[in-house]
This record gives sequence, C-alpha cells and structure tokens, in this order.
Amino acid sequence: MKKLLLVLMLLVAVAISGCMDKSPSGNGSSGSEKSVGELKTLAVKSAEDLKSYSLKSSASQTLVLSAVGINDTPENATTVKQSVETLASVNLSGFEASASGSTTNEVMLPGTPANSSTTEANVYQMGNSTYVKGEDGKWTHLLDPRTAEEIWGQGDNNQVRALANTFNASQAEIVGSESIEGMDAYKLKVITGSAESESLYNAAFSIAAQLTQYPMLMPSINRSELNATGSTEKLVWISKENYLPVKYQSRMAFEMTPEIIAGLDPNTGQMKMFNESVRLGKISAVIETSDTYYDFNKQVKITPPAEALQSPAVTPASAATSASTSAAAPA
Repeated sequence: MKKLLLVLMLLVAVAISGCMDKSPSGNGSSGSEKSVGELKTLAVKSAEDLKSYSLKSSASQTLVLSAVGINDTPENATTVKQSVETLASVNLSGFEASASGSTTNEVMLPGTPANSSTTEANVYQMGNSTYVKGEDGKWTHLLDPRTAEEIWGQGDNNQVRALANTFNASQAEIVGSESIEGMDAYKLKVITGSAESESLYNAAFSIAAQLTQYPMLMPSINRSELNATGSTEKLVWISKENYLPVKYQSRMAFEMTPEIIAGLDPNTGQMKMFNESVRLGKISAVIETSDTYYDFNKQVKITPPAEALQSPAVTPASAATSASTSAAAPA
C-alpha cells in the first residue's frame, strides 16, 4: 500500500470548479458556526469512518534559472516547469483504488521555442495487487506478499483521514467560506511556524541536488538568503455539511544562489571538498499543490482492464532475483 500511496502522491492532480468567496466567519462559534477547535475534532471523527472517496489533485514546480555574470538578465533566464495532474478513486471498504494522471515537462530557453513533453500513467490497487501501465502500453502486476487485510487494515490509504490528522495537529484560523464541488465549506489558513524554514531548506536542496546531479557534485545553500526570500502558505477547507476536509492547497516560493562545494572522487568513491566553491546563477522557485476530495461514501466498484488482470504477477523477491540475473548475464 505504501507503493500505491507514493504513486498517488507523485501522480497528484487537480481540477477545481465553482469556488465563491464569502465573508469571513471568524474563530468564534455563533449560532451553527463552529470554532477551529470544534472543526478539528469533527474532522478527525468524520474521517475515521470513511468508506470511499474520489480525489482530484495537481502539483507544479516552476524554476527560473538566471544566467551567471554579465549575462544575468531576465531575457537570458531559463524557465523549467513540471506539472502533474491526477484523478483517483479509493474504495477503502473494498480494498480497491485507481489513479490516472499525466506529467508535463516544459523547458523555455532564451531565444528558442518552448520544448515540452507529456507522459501518462495508470495504476490500479486491488487488495495486495498493484497494476501499473507503462509508457510502452504494457501492464505490470506487482504482487505484495502481505495479505490485503495487512495492507489496508490500518487505513493507510485514507488520505482524507491523514489530512484531518494533520489539520488537527496544526494551528489555524478561519478566513472565510467557499463552495467546493457544490459543498459549503469553512476556509482556514494554517499558521506556519519556524518548522517551515526546514521545509524550505529541504525543498531548495532537493532542487539544487537535481541541477548539480548530486552526488556527482555537492551543492551548498545559503540559509540566510533562503529564509529572507522564502514564503509558505497552506489552506484547508472543511465541509459545513459533514465536516470532512474537502480541499487542501499549498504554495512555497523562494530564491537561492547555490554553490558547488565538493565533487565525487572516482578513485576513492568519496566526496572531495573543493579549494574554492563554484557559484551558480540565482534560482527562483515556486512549488504549488492542490487536492480536492469529493464523492464521500459513494458506492464505487473499481475494475482493472482485462489485459492488466492477465499480466503475470511479479513479487518483490522475484523482481530482485530477475534484476540480479540480468546483471550477471554475459554481454
């Protein structure tokens, strides 16, 4: 199930319709209005007994890479954008889930037309079987040696409950209300604290590591620059009808100027520090995610295509053995 959760997180997708701002309702509970504390308790309780739900979510990362030296002008900047969109259905009581999504990569170099590519993926989770359709159109059947009850029994695939628990552990304030998927909902802003600086650093280092092909080259991030330019916003919407989380949205933005401080020594296999660091161009980053949950407790039956069900099962052990055999085979 952890494999499925990872796939669903990587394939996250969003299409949100009909959001209408209303006047803020405040933190107090006047009449039928609920306080933040009451909403936390109700959200956790409502999510515990969830039988099924659907998910629309998206994630995007936009990087603007400045040139180094005298060429550092907006006209000479390179923009790299990656976006992921996904639709998913989860039948918690039936131990079934499906997700389909697409990933688009776009690179805009100075003076050249934009270059983009899109890949698609389809995933089905049926009990302890995961069916994945690759880019070649062929299906792979991954069979978990654990039973379906062992995988699903703890409710690990209940992302609505996970969001409710995260909301319950956070400080928040009510900033208004909106209609999400036709459902009236409280709109709350999650109050971010000092822990967000660590999240900013982890996101920045991950980007710098990709650009420098770490561990071939080791980047270094200036935390002062990162904290001075970084910002994080998190919003969550709680239904006024059933008190379930119906939407989550986040935005992280920052600037950094990484430096390469070390490289992998091919003779020793160890990282070797440089006598002088190599300064890269400034990088501006914006990372956004949005998840919308709907169709709570609706009857759903998930059925993979016949060709997926007919694909031979591969267990983690047999996959590792096959890979080892292929590596040892003579060229």
